[in-house]
Amino acid sequence: MNYTGINCPVCSEPFKEDDDIVVCPKCGAPYHRGCYAESGKCIFPDLHKEKKSWISETGNDKTEQSDPESVVTDDAVICRSCGHKNPKDTVVCEECGDFLFGSVHILRGKRKKPVQDDNDNDQNNDDSEPEYMGGDPFADNSEFSKTGRLYVDGVKVFDIGFGKDEDFDGIKGHEFSEYVGSNCLYYLPLFSSIFRRNKSRFHFAAFLFGGSWYFYRKQYLKGSLLMAGTTVLYAINEVVTKFFANPMWEKAADDIKNGVMTTDSLTSSWMPSWDMYWNWMVDHCSAWEGFLMLLPYILSLISWVIMFICGFNANKGYYNTARKSIKKIKEENPDKSKDETARLISAKGGTSMGLAWMMTAIQAIVIFTVTMIIR
Repeated sequence: MNYTGINCPVCSEPFKEDDDIVVCPKCGAPYHRGCYAESGKCIFPDLHKEKKSWISETGNDKTEQSDPESVVTDDAVICRSCGHKNPKDTVVCEECGDFLFGSVHILRGKRKKPVQDDNDNDQNNDDSEPEYMGGDPFADNSEFSKTGRLYVDGVKVFDIGFGKDEDFDGIKGHEFSEYVGSNCLYYLPLFSSIFRRNKSRFHFAAFLFGGSWYFYRKQYLKGSLLMAGTTVLYAINEVVTKFFANPMWEKAADDIKNGVMTTDSLTSSWMPSWDMYWNWMVDHCSAWEGFLMLLPYILSLISWVIMFICGFNANKGYYNTARKSIKKIKEENPDKSKDETARLISAKGGTSMGLAWMMTAIQAIVIFTVTMIIR
């Protein structure tokens, strides 16, 4: 935003093009950096309390608006809802998920507490500003809710792929939103892409956290199988490494060193090459012994393959789980009202952070116990 010619609220001097200007993250009021430092805080606490934004004066009258716009600086966009500094050209706030421009707010229920000024003694926001609960693009009857498309100045800046009541693979858009719960703006466009073009994207959370992510998204069977499988792979790897592979690799290294030392004077830190190890295996090991020597590497490779499979298939798997679960609820409860069905869908879907943490802790304890027993 260009503040040139607008008067600074503290010194009343108009801003110039080369002035160092800072902007209040709550109401958007601009200040000379020195003026803001001198005052120690924004001088419009009433705007903060009423969740209004500062608007430049016209003559002697200062106008306000109840629905503030995000503040655009040279290198960032400051969110109108939570005050988070987003990279320039960002459309949706990285912190709270609200749209940064236009009249559409997608905050469902409660809104995240705005950023507090260090020296702001206004305590009203501590109690009146409740916690943010997540974004629901179908929470109202706006044009965006009906179409799933957001336009700013005639330009489409966001597209979910389907509207609130649009039939989508036998399921309404709002039903997918009710099932997903948090992070709708990530999953709903993906669901549309999977259904229409069979295209998804890599899911880094599923790749990194595996079974924990599946429990978090209430896919209990997949999470259980994945956690059990990876724990068993780890245990087998530890046993094979401790009692078979390591002793054989150590024997191979000693034999190769002894053979080389007889013909060449080498230091004790010298280590055989992989070619030497391979020749030793061919000459001294049966096929089964050679397999045991290589098994830890094979098991590690399998673990990585499982991680990549989770990353590549998590979104499609979650879409299929959501679709089947919603259809089953609707088939089993044909006489329920729309609100009752929505409650059932929300209860079935959503997230379970507590269970995810609990299962992660159990797996960690099991792995630690196995490690202590074997070593």
